[in-house]
Amino acid sequence: MKDKNSMFKLNTMGDDVYEEMKKDILNLRMKPGTPVTEQGICEKYGISRTPSRHVLQRLRDDGLIHSIPYKASFVSLLDFKKIEQIIFMRCAIEEKVMKEAMKKKNDKFLKELKRSLRNQEDLLSEEFTPEEFYAMDAEFHAIWFGFTGKEFVWEEIEKMLVHYKRFRMLDIVVVQDFQTIYEEHVEFVQIMEEGTEDLVGNKIAKHLYGGINRLGDKIHGEYKEYFRENES
Repeated sequence: MKDKNSMFKLNTMGDDVYEEMKKDILNLRMKPGTPVTEQGICEKYGISRTPSRHVLQRLRDDGLIHSIPYKASFVSLLDFKKIEQIIFMRCAIEEKVMKEAMKKKNDKFLKELKRSLRNQEDLLSEEFTPEEFYAMDAEFHAIWFGFTGKEFVWEEIEKMLVHYKRFRMLDIVVVQDFQTIYEEHVEFVQIMEEGTEDLVGNKIAKHLYGGINRLGDKIHGEYKEYFRENES
């Protein structure tokens, strides 16, 4: 019989490697199309073949690793069609949630939004990583989901963002137009305070489609190899 402590240690090591690889893929430290093997995982992270195999399977289940049977595994490519549809979905949901938040707004809610803006402004005034900015951006959007009691909706959106989060990171890492993203957040707070509900839809769309506009031709040019080819 296998020692339970040994099995627990193997599982813990596998969990740690899974979390580290998942973070590296989502943050583009492991680029789309990068080959991945069980042996490579064993050698890089110092774990045996069994937990390595489990790590690879979990990443496949997440959609972060694509495997061709009996051939190879690699970090999954970005699917631009799915990214566009996720943005469309987020626009529809966030517009509705933001309008609901606008109707229910109170001083505590507005203070929380402004606190987030101050944190973003402080971050921009010092050295920071793209991951730190992305986390702060996501936290800002999560505020109106939490205020309206839609935390579950936000959690489900986050789970579906396998392709979109990496696309956002590509936008953040390549373009690095952090100031524009911050200024759009400022505009959200302004229209929330003023109650200009008719501006919400256009502002949300401009903000969420911003990555596509900022990356522009790079999507089909310089970073073409990051994206899978879709049939028209």
